[in-house]
Amino acid sequence: MKKIDILIIGSGIAGISLGSLLSKHRQVLIVEKEKEISYHSTGRSFAFFIESYGNKQIIELTKISKEFFKNYENLFLRKKGVMFIGNNKQKKIIKNFYDEHKTKINLDYLDKKKTLDKASCLKEKYINSSVLDINACEIDVNSLYEFYRKNYIRNKCEILKNFQIKDVDEKNDKWIINRDIECNIVVNASGAWADEVAKKFLIKKIDVVPKKRTVFVFKPTNIEIDNKWPLIADIEEKFYFKDQSNQIYASPADETPTYPHDCYPEELDIAIGIDRLQKSTEFEFKSIENKWAGLRTFVMDKSPVIGFENNKKNFFWLVAQGGYGIQTAPALSKIAKELILGNNENKIMKLEDFYNISINRLR
Repeated sequence: MKKIDILIIGSGIAGISLGSLLSKHRQVLIVEKEKEISYHSTGRSFAFFIESYGNKQIIELTKISKEFFKNYENLFLRKKGVMFIGNNKQKKIIKNFYDEHKTKINLDYLDKKKTLDKASCLKEKYINSSVLDINACEIDVNSLYEFYRKNYIRNKCEILKNFQIKDVDEKNDKWIINRDIECNIVVNASGAWADEVAKKFLIKKIDVVPKKRTVFVFKPTNIEIDNKWPLIADIEEKFYFKDQSNQIYASPADETPTYPHDCYPEELDIAIGIDRLQKSTEFEFKSIENKWAGLRTFVMDKSPVIGFENNKKNFFWLVAQGGYGIQTAPALSKIAKELILGNNENKIMKLEDFYNISINRLR
């Protein structure tokens, strides 16, 4: 029987980042049910580091992650900026957003002319004003993932792919999985499958809700793409788009509740996205060149779930990162590591109560 300290279920950014840190101190094994690692949400993300994005808990976690990204800025980040745009009906929302965040991060409030100067692809008749998050950056997801994976492998720990949990037993506070792996702690980092995994360990579900997000790619026929454009997002997150490799990557920002599965884009969602872009931009195009969908997993309050199961010190949750998992991974993995290793004197430990992201809030 293979005996290890910690079993991490799920090879996405949550599992691999935590595994990278824990493997320096414990014998860790990551298991993945798919034939490829990082197959679902992480592998289908085009992520940004945006300090003004998400609820209070997400914003605080992003601030903690900022130190990590600054240390590796040339590896993982490319400064691009994010422009939140609004039409005449949204001008008050734009102003409120600016007033709420202007003292915390570097923002510019732009009138119609300045907005169009920054993004000539927008329709003049549609735009009223915008807020530019100047320091927002694109995250190179593949490089970030590989950084964590290589650190993990360097610490002589394994990733088992195509792994199915068929049998679970608990003896003397240790888990025995499939009768051939024994571990002290199981970390549930399985994303949309979190409740299904918990059920196998006779742990009460936390009611995660996978929500589908669609992306489609096209090349404008009437406008030359300017790689100096920021990522452009509707202030109410009804759509967003960015340029990449001389194409436009766009999304209707859909959050359709669904179930854990290998999801695919629906034609209706793409049609909605196209309609929203046609109303707000000058883009014309003949066809969609690529499309995909991924799952972003939430609980009711849209904050991550991180912590031991009701003081059960052998089952740990690290799920429900929603659409913020990439930019908060450095913070969440650091907090999770300290909680699992029991470093009570470490300052990062005290953040759990501050964020109110403990599992106990859900019971």
